[in-house]
Amino acid sequence: MARIGRLAFLGTGTFAVPLLRRLPELADELLVVSTPDRPAGRGLKPRPSPVAEAARARELNLATPDRLRSDEGRALIRDFAPDGLLLAAYGQLVPREILEMASRAPLNVHPSLLPRHRGAAPVAATILAGDPVGGVTLMVMTPELDAGPIVAQWPVAVDDRETTPELQRRLAQLAADQVPGELARWANGDLAAIPQDDQAATVAPSFRREDGRIDWMRPAQLIDRQVRGLQPWPGAWTTLDGRRLHVRRARPVAGVSGVPVGSVLPGEPPRVAAGSGALELEVVQPEGRPAMPAADWRRGQREHLLLGAGGPGN
Repeated sequence: MARIGRLAFLGTGTFAVPLLRRLPELADELLVVSTPDRPAGRGLKPRPSPVAEAARARELNLATPDRLRSDEGRALIRDFAPDGLLLAAYGQLVPREILEMASRAPLNVHPSLLPRHRGAAPVAATILAGDPVGGVTLMVMTPELDAGPIVAQWPVAVDDRETTPELQRRLAQLAADQVPGELARWANGDLAAIPQDDQAATVAPSFRREDGRIDWMRPAQLIDRQVRGLQPWPGAWTTLDGRRLHVRRARPVAGVSGVPVGSVLPGEPPRVAAGSGALELEVVQPEGRPAMPAADWRRGQREHLLLGAGGPGN
């Protein structure tokens, strides 16, 4: 494959890692830009972003400015003098000044079929919406969030049992397989781009912890999407005696009439009555304890359980 000149690659999350692994074979010179190491885990030890970790493991030229729009960030890109900018799961808006520093149009790799699901959580939004098809979009970057013209798209069918991490892994590999061919055309000046239909755009913002709270009045099918879509953060959770209970894996099943919503039905595997149907619990994680099979958790509880009721912080 043809070389693509001096490339600045901006990425942070795991979605960007498989594509990053392809870039050293394509670029004449490569600068990887990611976010600084952040405290994480119980010990709050500094932890690199997935992209920074992958770049260090391959001894690539890596920079981690705190903010790209700072004087440090601007100077970093200007001094590298890239032929092109490529972004994937970076997590910061790129100011117009930096977008114009390369000689080619800057490109962004986004894990949805734009204009659907613009924003920080497109893969989760795909599952939450029940979309039968997801995919990857290669687009020209503009200062507006995920609104630039579309260069190419690659759709994939979404399995109705997939979680966000599982679908994201598939989309990341799809991007690694397909984007390099477009980069070769990019270097040759052969790319064409089509404007997005802003009227069809939907937004996929980042989540808060409260977004994970399960409302048992909703249909079990929608709660199932919440369980699958909100992994790993914030997770889908309910409460029992004022303590959180995370639902890590579940599936929608037929319900039982005449049972209060939120009741855990007798028998195994445990099922919870929802506004329509019931949710069969497969793996749960009680507050302060490791994840466990839901049947084991149920055997340790009293006979009648009503989830989602009572206690502070619910």
